[in-house]
Amino acid sequence: MLEGLRSYPRAFKVLIASALIENMAFGLIIPYLTIYLVKDTGIPETLAGIILMGYTLSGIPAMIFGGILADKIGRRRVLLISLGLTTITILMYFFAYDFTTFFIVALADSFVGTMYMPAANAMIADVIPSANRPKAYSMLRIAWNIGIIFGPVAGAMIVAAAEIKWLFVFGAGIIFSAFCMNSVFIPETKPEDTGEEITFRKTLAVAADKPFFLISALSGVFWFFFSQWMSVLPIYATVNLAISEYIWGLLFAVSAIMTVLFQIWVTSKTEKLRRSNVLMAGQLVASFGFALIFFATDFWSLLGFVVVITVGDLLYMSIISAIIADFAPEDKRGIYMGFSGFVQTLGGGAGFFFGMALLDILPHNHELVWPIFGAIGGFTSVGYLVFRRMIGPERDHPAAFRKDAAKVSPEVRRLKEF
Repeated sequence: MLEGLRSYPRAFKVLIASALIENMAFGLIIPYLTIYLVKDTGIPETLAGIILMGYTLSGIPAMIFGGILADKIGRRRVLLISLGLTTITILMYFFAYDFTTFFIVALADSFVGTMYMPAANAMIADVIPSANRPKAYSMLRIAWNIGIIFGPVAGAMIVAAAEIKWLFVFGAGIIFSAFCMNSVFIPETKPEDTGEEITFRKTLAVAADKPFFLISALSGVFWFFFSQWMSVLPIYATVNLAISEYIWGLLFAVSAIMTVLFQIWVTSKTEKLRRSNVLMAGQLVASFGFALIFFATDFWSLLGFVVVITVGDLLYMSIISAIIADFAPEDKRGIYMGFSGFVQTLGGGAGFFFGMALLDILPHNHELVWPIFGAIGGFTSVGYLVFRRMIGPERDHPAAFRKDAAKVSPEVRRLKEF
């Protein structure tokens, strides 16, 4: 990975380093947040689900707002605003003490933190050509997961030595270091302003791009069931399977290690295939992994099923960001990224609430949650067949057409492009 980074622009290199640092904070906190809400503060599971849903729903308008700002005032400014305010909101969790205060802090934290993603994704699309985007987004994802590897391990040590709430202090410090890095080293990459006014209504109008809307909706469904990884699974593992809290954090690390080791290799294979097939295969494998948790009895069986889920995740994430980036016109990359993030966040938020509500509805049969979500992921994967028909073979399998284009003379190629 480090060897490949040398040929990439500085903006991308800084984003990679920043993502690694920032996701250390994510990995430090997220594996333990639901546990802290339910077991340490005594918040009922349904109310904890509402906090998580509120966290996600607050991120929905933030995705749109961050995308609009990225196209209006620049990618760099949005990154700095997001990181600076997130430093404050993460620290506020330390002082929260009941449902109301956690809910307010979660709303604020999600809003300011979520603005980061559309700006970062737009910046990558600015500086990386289409053919290299699958590998570039995979590198970004590897950086995130390196951070997640160190985050849960550090979190486990902190939890073993002190109260869980001290995780928020360490997390805020890590986010602040990412803010400093971005403020010093990252350049602005926003293309020249076309003068067109960008409004919330125009942002929502990108839904008229039917293939883009469909792939955004399908990715939202993926996050609907995949969100259980961060909501229901921590409770299920620690309560139903009696896995200790610090050991649970290591499951996150194992999944992250798999991503670091195999994401680039998986991407190098999948970028040669039909994109609809890759996405459908990834969703089916991940859905199957979630359904298998029904049979988990201890840490080792759960670890095996997490490996299956991660394989599906590797397949799906190897190509989804590049597909969305390729749909976005140069002057609207921020709002396209914001809209797709809006739909994905909506799916994740609905999944958070639905999953936690199922735990309350099925108090003596928590294991039934897993085949339910597995079935949802499996049945909805047929949507990728519709997506394939909508975009046609050239957009579904660009590697094959690039290969064919290389055999055509430059004169003929220019005529085709014209």
